[in-house]
This record gives sequence, structure tokens and C-alpha cells, in this order.
Amino acid sequence: MPKLGMEPVRRRQLIEATIASIHEDGFQDATVARISRRAGLSVGMVNHYFDGKGELLEATMQSLAAESMAGAQSLLKGAKGPEEELLAIIDGNFAPSQRSPEAISAWLSFYAQVPGNKEFARIQLEMDRELLTLLRPRLEKLVAPERVESRAQAIVALIYGLWLRHTQDAEGFNLDVVRRIAREHVTDIVAAG
Repeated sequence: MPKLGMEPVRRRQLIEATIASIHEDGFQDATVARISRRAGLSVGMVNHYFDGKGELLEATMQSLAAESMAGAQSLLKGAKGPEEELLAIIDGNFAPSQRSPEAISAWLSFYAQVPGNKEFARIQLEMDRELLTLLRPRLEKLVAPERVESRAQAIVALIYGLWLRHTQDAEGFNLDVVRRIAREHVTDIVAAG
């Protein structure tokens, strides 16, 4: 019988073990048995906290998305003005938790599954909506009203593209390069109005 109050701890353990298993074993071979062993728990405990592997994978993707948004929200607190806020939102998506080899493996695996997995697609869509919700009010202060939506969508695409390039070549396409490109893009947006 699980101890009272352990659910958040156990769920976090299992999510972290899932991320590690995807990285080490691959998405298809990240079985409940491997995940539970990596977490130091029984398969029965996995099934106690999650309704099977599918729900565990969904919770893992949701956790990664929440961490990404938390990174953006955290950096927003110190930003001064809408331009800095846009840069903070972009930079927040490059938090260390989003750039670890394990997180990269998990994200790339999840992205590959989005077209055929309705729950993953829903989580991705929610993340896109949250990013757009953060971006729109800042852009409203910087660009013409008819350009807000296209600029917001372009920044979301920029974030994903920069992140993907960074995952493929973290040294050659390092955070300094990412930040320079982001700053140039935001400067161009503001200049174009």
C-alpha cells in the first residue's frame, strides 16, 4: 500500500525515470518494466499512479511543457519593457532543464509522435497557445494590430527552430548564437512595426 502524501514524489520519480529511459533505451523500448526499475519502484506502483504507459508518457510530456513555460515565466519577472519581455520568453525556452541530453531525447521523441498521438498533439497545442498568450500582449505594444498574430506565430516558430538547431549542434549553435538571432529578430519586428 503506497504511503499517504507520496503521490507527487512517486509521480515525479516516474516522470524522471521515463525521460531517462527514453534517452537511454529509445522511445519504443522505454517499457513500463524499464521505467519502474529505473525509478526503483515496482511495475504495480507505475500502474497505481498512472493508468498505463500511455498516461505516464502524456504526464511526462506535460511535465516537460510545464517546465518550459515556467522557464519563460521566471525570466519575464526581471524583464523591463515589451522588447526585453519577448527576449525573456524566447530565452526561457532554453533553460538548462530543456537542454539536457535526456530532455532533448524526450522532446524529439514526443515531437515525432505528435502527428499520430492525439494526447501529445493536444499537449503541444496547449503549449503553443500558452506561448502565444505570453507573446501577444507584448507585441500589441510594439507592432501594428494587424501584425500581432503573424509576428507571434513567427516567434513561436523561431523558438522551435532555434531549439532544434541548438539540439543538433550545441557548440556551433550555442546559446550566444541563439540569443543573437533572437535579439535581431525582435529588433526587426519592432523596426517593421
